[in-house]
Amino acid sequence: MVAAPMPNCSPRTPAPDMPATTPAPQQAMQRPVTYIRLFSDEAGESHLETATMTVAAEQFAPPAPPLDVSPTTRATEWRLLRFAPDWVGGWHCTPCRQWMFVMAGAATVRASDGSQCDLKAGSICLLEDTHGKGHLTTIIGGDEVLMVAVHIPDDEPAASPC
Repeated sequence: MVAAPMPNCSPRTPAPDMPATTPAPQQAMQRPVTYIRLFSDEAGESHLETATMTVAAEQFAPPAPPLDVSPTTRATEWRLLRFAPDWVGGWHCTPCRQWMFVMAGAATVRASDGSQCDLKAGSICLLEDTHGKGHLTTIIGGDEVLMVAVHIPDDEPAASPC
């Protein structure tokens, strides 16, 4: 990897002196995180549904204040994906169970049952349609899309239908 200047970052400045006191207590939000789940039924038809992930307040990085943290889930690898502004994936199944985190841009995902949703920066999608008719992904909005794909081990339990 080659490091390049960050387009939205300011030049390095000296850090202010660290405060001698502990930061004021802050409230964690503790509301579920919503994501889109794409899965195939026994007949191979793909479907989209909205699902939620429970989070709980945790001292994730002491001494920083608590923040909402999901349960730990195993992953085997991750990849950065960059899609061209006019990319259309054709009908396909996901190559493995994986989480997709949209970092920039927007895409439409259409399931074989006719349901569809738009994913934009900040969207989370769990892809589990590893068999059947698959899904169609189309980049929208005229900009390239950046996603992070996190592969889920084959022996990790599947999400249960909502």
